[in-house]
Order: sequence, then structure tokens, then C-alpha cells
Amino acid sequence: MTDVTQQPIAERVRTVLARGAAGRIEAGILRRPLRSARVRDDGVVVLVVDVNGVSRAVGDEARVAAVGASATVEIVDSVCTGRCRGAAPRPSFALDGRQVARPEGCDDDCAVIRGIVTMSGIVTASSDARRRRLVAADGGSMSPSGGPGSLRLSELQPLEITYLGSDGVDLVSRAELAAAPVDPIGVDEQAWLRRIGADAGWAARLALRAGRQIAGTDPRIVGVDGRGLDLDVVSAGGGFREVVRVPFSQVCLDPETLRAELELLDS
Repeated sequence: MTDVTQQPIAERVRTVLARGAAGRIEAGILRRPLRSARVRDDGVVVLVVDVNGVSRAVGDEARVAAVGASATVEIVDSVCTGRCRGAAPRPSFALDGRQVARPEGCDDDCAVIRGIVTMSGIVTASSDARRRRLVAADGGSMSPSGGPGSLRLSELQPLEITYLGSDGVDLVSRAELAAAPVDPIGVDEQAWLRRIGADAGWAARLALRAGRQIAGTDPRIVGVDGRGLDLDVVSAGGGFREVVRVPFSQVCLDPETLRAELELLDS
């Protein structure tokens, strides 16, 4: 795991959930892929679960976690840094908002894992109206009868929330999670990293300005949030690695402010 970003843990967890991070949900011997998890203001976590892989003939009881059952959700806080896209000519990142093509694949040298969010609690019911709306928003298909098809929506009342990072395990209460803000830049971090990572030389310039020796190293940007960038300086042959925090001059709450900060760093 990589020690990046200096957000409060509760804010980090809520931001990870707000971006629709995928993972898995377990209830007894039942294991299903998780499409997304979002936190309501009362601390209840809304889950969109993929129930494919089991015949409809067996009924919903064998396909989804039953209401009242205990369940555990695990979500990996991971991003693609854009390294798998390869180098690109200047400009170093698309400040004008141009769409960036998605990479064909992301290997271990590109992906960065910051931590693992784990939530354990009790499954509760949800309304059909909200189910259809949220399932459609998550790209789920609808059944011929107008039902939610292969995706189901559940609500989890979390009793324990933890974030496992490079420094150990942090506990987050349900009240802390409900009260924590969502970092608007962190929600779109994946897209920003792909834009910023389009120019490998920009990370090297930032490392030089931070007073780091870049000879024999391969710097890259591995994190961005509303407060700053995380710069990974690693020796080309391994054995040396340092994560350098590059703070912004102000907290960025929208794309326009972030673009201005990036231009300032690149000037």
C-alpha cells in the first residue's frame, strides 16, 4: 500500500465510497460483486450489488443478502495513475477538459493501492423507486417487467467501519462518516491523474522544485485531492522510494480552482 493523501480518515472513506468504488459484499457463504456504495447523511450505506451468476429459478433468497442478515463490505481504495497510457507530448495535462481515452489495461506498475475500506453491519430494506433510479445510474440493465435486472440495491447500517492503510488500521464511527464532507476533487481523482500523468516530465519538474534528486529516478504523480498532489520518487532499479507531498496554495473545491493551481505549479 502507498501512503498518499493527507485527508482525515472519515473524509477519505466517504470520498472513496462517493466515487462508486467497486468491491465485494459477503453475507455468510454468499459473496457478490459490489458495483457501488454511497453514504447517506444518516450514515446508512446504499449498496448496488451484482447478483449475476445464479439462476433466477432459485429465487432472490439465494442471490442477495437477506434483510436483517449481517454482511461485510470490502472496497479497495485504488486508482490508475495514467502510467499505462505511456508518455504524451505537451501540454502536460488537458486543462481545457478534453476527454482522455481510457487505457487498454492497468498493471501493478501503474495502479496505486492506498488502503482497504471494510464495513460490517446489518442489511435493511430499500424502496423500489429508489432501487430503479440508482440501479439505472450505475449502468444496470432492467428486466422486461421493469425490475432492476441483474443488479439489486440494499442498505447497510454499519456497526464497524475501518480503513486499513500503510500506517495501520483506523476506526471510523458511523456518525463521523455521516458528518464527513466529500472531497469534490477526490471523487474525480482518476480522471485528473490520467490528465496529469500524460506528461512524464511534469512529475520530474515537480520533484526538482521540491529539492529532490531525480537522476536515476522515475517520478510520477500518484495522488491528487483538494489539498495537493502526491509525488512518488522511486529509483529506476528499486531500493529507494519517497512520497513527496506538494501542497496547493488553497483548498480546491471545484475544477476551475484546481486548474489554476496546476497552472501555478507548472509555471
